[in-house]
Amino acid sequence: MLARKSRASKGFFTFVVCVAMFTDMGLANLILPVLPYALADRVGLAQEDVQRWNSILLASFGTAQMLGSLFFGWIGDRSSSRQIPFVLGLVILGSSTLCFALGTTVPVLLLARLLQGLSTAVVFTIGNALVLDVVGKDGIGKASGYTSMSITLGILSGPVAGGFIYDHAGYFAVFIPAFVLIVVDIGLRFMVIVEKRLPFESDLADSSDLRSPSVEEIGTIYATDCEGSLAQESNIGEESTRFPRADGGESYDDPETKPLLPKVRSRSGGSSMLILLSSSRFLLAILSLFMVNSFTAGFDGVLAVYVHDTFGFSATNAAGLFLILALPALLSPISGALTDRFGTKLTAASGLSLLAPTLILLRLIHHGVTSPFVKLGLMMFSVGVSVTLLNPAFIKETATVVNEIEKETPGVFGPYGANAQAYGLLSFAFAGGSMLGPLYAGFIRAQFGWAAMSLVMGVLTLILLGLTVMVTGGHLYGRNRKPGIRNETNAQA
Repeated sequence: MLARKSRASKGFFTFVVCVAMFTDMGLANLILPVLPYALADRVGLAQEDVQRWNSILLASFGTAQMLGSLFFGWIGDRSSSRQIPFVLGLVILGSSTLCFALGTTVPVLLLARLLQGLSTAVVFTIGNALVLDVVGKDGIGKASGYTSMSITLGILSGPVAGGFIYDHAGYFAVFIPAFVLIVVDIGLRFMVIVEKRLPFESDLADSSDLRSPSVEEIGTIYATDCEGSLAQESNIGEESTRFPRADGGESYDDPETKPLLPKVRSRSGGSSMLILLSSSRFLLAILSLFMVNSFTAGFDGVLAVYVHDTFGFSATNAAGLFLILALPALLSPISGALTDRFGTKLTAASGLSLLAPTLILLRLIHHGVTSPFVKLGLMMFSVGVSVTLLNPAFIKETATVVNEIEKETPGVFGPYGANAQAYGLLSFAFAGGSMLGPLYAGFIRAQFGWAAMSLVMGVLTLILLGLTVMVTGGHLYGRNRKPGIRNETNAQA
């Protein structure tokens, strides 16, 4: 009994998802330093074709993750149990690893990379939704901190392990720790007890005259006046039961026809994702995650080239800067706990307030500056701390918005809610930032220089800061805002 209770506990649940994310990101990055050699030695490509196909394989991962996130988010909210798609993700990951280990042609390696992207989509959407189901919105900040830390550990350890093993033991040996991690992950995913989710529908509601409101109607429901109260009320699928008083006073509800419990809307149409995106708070959270991830990905594509061309830094120096950028993510559980304690707005605004001047000041690191490694290292650390504050905050914001919309309009997302679809959109934003970040950062730096690139990033961050103060839920001083999505456009600063 105790063992069963432990396997269904919040702590064990979070641990299993963290291991899944570490395994997935570790294996996705394990192949990165090996891939060019695999294309040249195993596939037999000419050296001039290696770079092109290496880039195609890297881009295919992001494309598969973006599309897979939307699909698996939809699947995750259509099932009474998320464990089946969660385990399916591991099957996809094992298949991709096997294709990489045995593949000797470009199509097989391309298939392997696409499968890796789909596996990441499953873990990011279903895994995060599982954690939210168990810990609830009040604890999702800290839990997101742990998952963010696991992702960072996978990203850091994967390439190091892959390169080291390849140099000392050869190509096939690279996949031994990969399959060991998969076996451990399989055991954990089958050990965890996932309770079957109950639908939100009520037998008291007559589903024959109920329908899901459209996006336009949702906008009407959440329209607000300048005082933050509802300007209009929705009367979808139900008739008024209020009667006029004989003395001309305020009308009253007929006790014979007034339902004892609130009616729950049965979902028969409409798009949960469009309803989510119609919320300014949700849209801003997704946009912020996209932009912040594009900044860090932009440094991946620009920083090493810039420091080599400007200061003559070696690959080891560049790797040290990337390590400094990533290390603050190990403190993500702390930033997540701060988000749970003080609210989303305060944590997000603090992160953006630190990030904006740091990005702008990067333009001062140019040829001729003294101690460039030390100064760049301090700024990369500052960027890393900012991102560590921002990720759990905006992840919590997406979960909070879903919860509040469901409270305002019960059943609007169908019998099983929209948490997986919310995380699907979140994963889509992450993948989009990872793909576009290196492209626009590289373009701006090549055409206009390093100073222009840092200025553009800084100005975009200032815009996000202003929008966060105006739109994001919570209070700048950490005081809890009254619940309800209806105040999303009037959140006090």
